[in-house]
Amino acid sequence: MTAINEVPKETSAPPYSPRLALTVLAAIHLSVVIWHGGAHSTLAVGLTQFQNAFVPGVILFAPLLATLLLWTRLEDFALWLYMTAMCASLVFGVYYHYIVISPDNVHYLPAGSDPVRHHFTYSAAAVAFTEAIATLYGGMALFRRQSAIR
Repeated sequence: MTAINEVPKETSAPPYSPRLALTVLAAIHLSVVIWHGGAHSTLAVGLTQFQNAFVPGVILFAPLLATLLLWTRLEDFALWLYMTAMCASLVFGVYYHYIVISPDNVHYLPAGSDPVRHHFTYSAAAVAFTEAIATLYGGMALFRRQSAIR
């Protein structure tokens, strides 16, 4: 029981940790990327040698590794890796799906049925959207963590 004049102790909440939110975003990102990969297969939109290295390395593996590392003592490194991978993936996807003229551009898709072409277009937009949200949230989490350390 506390005395009337006794000042209650301040409880300190644990420092802000974005682990769960970033893990959920990474899971959503992975599922949307797999969905978009199915559209690539259905429309037979191939990738260049560079794209064949970038997609598994940066778009698939790096966010998964970063998410696993978020749950270790390497959280600072994980946040940098997560944000960098998501940002690089976003730039890559926007460039290839909306800027450069190629069969990978949503406006220059190869022949196919409308539902298949819509699948490609919607999944490309969903990938860009999830990567934009993950980049922003990862950046905010990194900024908050760095601010809390100082």
